[in-house]
Amino acid sequence: MPEPERPWHRQAFIPASRKESAPPPAPAAGPPIYQQLAASWAAQGRTLPGGPDREWRALVTRPCWPA
Repeated sequence: MPEPERPWHRQAFIPASRKESAPPPAPAAGPPIYQQLAASWAAQGRTLPGGPDREWRALVTRPCWPA
């Protein structure tokens, strides 16, 4: 097995795009039908493409074993 080019090291910097506090990206301008659909989904509280998924975050942050 070849040796890595450089040794592994811990990365202290986390890009701003990976932080939870970053605001969701603005919806891209698309055809009017998509804009109406996205507005309808947002009004219903659904997850929009490119935005944070609250249900998934709730599932993965729960402990895997009951206390």
